[in-house]
Amino acid sequence: MLTTSIDWPRALVTASQLAGRPERLREVTAAVLAQAPCFRNRDFPFAPLPVLLDSAFAESLREPLADYVALLGDVVRHFREHAEVRAWFGLPASAERLIAADLGPSDAPWVCRLDGYLDQDTERLVLLENNADAPAGTLFTSRVNATVRQVTELLAIETPGAAPPELSDLTYLPTRGEDRFLAALRAAALAAASRVTGKSTRLDGVAVLQPSDAASRESREIVAEFRSRGLDAYLADPRDLRVDRGEARFGDRAADLCWNKVNTVRWNDMATDPGFVRTWERALRDTPLVHVNPFAARYVAESKLCLAFVQDPQFADLFTDSQRRLAAALLPWTRRITPVATAADGKTSLLDELQEQQTRYVLKEPYDIRGDGVTIGADVSRSTWCAALSRAAADGAVAQKRVTPLRYPVLTAGSPRAESMTISLDSFLFGGQLAGFGSKASHNAKVNIFQGGRKLAVHVFAGGSP
Repeated sequence: MLTTSIDWPRALVTASQLAGRPERLREVTAAVLAQAPCFRNRDFPFAPLPVLLDSAFAESLREPLADYVALLGDVVRHFREHAEVRAWFGLPASAERLIAADLGPSDAPWVCRLDGYLDQDTERLVLLENNADAPAGTLFTSRVNATVRQVTELLAIETPGAAPPELSDLTYLPTRGEDRFLAALRAAALAAASRVTGKSTRLDGVAVLQPSDAASRESREIVAEFRSRGLDAYLADPRDLRVDRGEARFGDRAADLCWNKVNTVRWNDMATDPGFVRTWERALRDTPLVHVNPFAARYVAESKLCLAFVQDPQFADLFTDSQRRLAAALLPWTRRITPVATAADGKTSLLDELQEQQTRYVLKEPYDIRGDGVTIGADVSRSTWCAALSRAAADGAVAQKRVTPLRYPVLTAGSPRAESMTISLDSFLFGGQLAGFGSKASHNAKVNIFQGGRKLAVHVFAGGSP
C-alpha cells in the first residue's frame, strides 16, 4: 500500500522557487547564517529546502511511535524479570549492576531518537535503530529547523502570494518559553521522584556528561542554553563523579540531574574500571541524582539486539498480539545471528541465506557510533562481507533486511540545481511522546553526518497541502 509521507506538491514548488533565484537565495542564506546559533557538530553544507512532511502522515505517527517506545519499556521490564532474557542479551556484570541500581523515571527511554527510512517504494516509515543512550540532535535539530524556516520566510515575503504557512507542533522548533528538551528533563526528575524514594525533583544543578577530551559542540551549546534559562549547567566527565555527604558531585559541583551524552561504546570502555562502576552504583542508589537516560535504556533498548528480540519467535509469548503487529509494521525483519537461526521462511539457515543473498541484508553490531558497526551488503566487496559475517556470527550481532530509502531533492544555497539524495526520517520522543522530526541526507550508502552526510530541516505544516 502506497503511503504519502512527503507533501510533494508543496516540496516541488518550494524547490523550484528556491532554485529559481540562486543569487538571492545565497544572499539570504548568508545573512541568516551570520546570525544563527551553532547547529552543527561538524561542518556540512547548509540545505535551505526542508523535508516537507505530509501533515496527515506526521499525525498518523504519534500513536504508533508512542506505543513503540512503550514496547521498549516492556523489553526492559522483561529484562529485569526474566533470567532467560538477561542471558539472551548477554550483558557484562558491570552493566547488569548499573541497570539494577538505576530505576530512573521509567523503564522506557525518556529521551529517544528513532532513526528510520521512508521506504523508496511505499514511503512507509521503517525504524532501523533505537537511539536510547545519548541521542544527538536534541538541541541542534530544533535550531536547524528554525534556521531553514527563517530563510524560507524571508524569501516568501518577497514572493507575491507566497505567505509562509503556519507550522504544526510536530515541527521541532526552539521556543521562547520553556525549551521542550529542558521541559522533558524536568518531567524526568518528577517521574523519577514518584518512582524512587529520595530522588530529586529539583533541576538546579545539571551535569552534561562528556569525556573531558571529547565534548561535542552540541553538548557545549546545551550547557550554554540551560545556563541562559537560569540553571547551573556544566560539562562533566563521568569519571569525576564522587559521592559526598549524600550528594552526587562532579568535582566540587553538585548535580540534581545528569544528561549522559557518553555513547555506550565509550561507556563500556570506562566501565572496565571496577571503581568507576562502584561509584556510579552508589550515586544512583544513595543520592538524589536522576540519570537520563537510565542504564536499562542505554544497554537494553539501545542495543541493536532489541530489534531482533521483539521479533524472535522464542520470546513471542512475552508480547501481546498488538505489540507483535506493531513491531512487524515498524521494523525491518531482524534476527540475531546464531548457528541455529533461520531466515524469514523459517527453514533456510540464516548463515546460508546471508552468504547467498549479500545485497539484501545489513549486518549490525549491538552498539556502535556513527555507523562504524554497520556493514551494508550492497555496498561492500565479497571479501569484506564474508569477513564481517564471520565476526557477526562469532559476536552474536544482528542481520537486518535492507531497506531502500526514499530520495529527496536537496539544495545548496546559490546552486540552481537540486541534487537527489537518500534521506532518513528521525523521530524525537520525549517522555514517550512524539516531539518532532529530523533528517539526514547523503549520496553514500550510510546516511550519517560523520560519513559524508548533512542534516536537513523537517517541517510539518498545519492543515496539510493547499
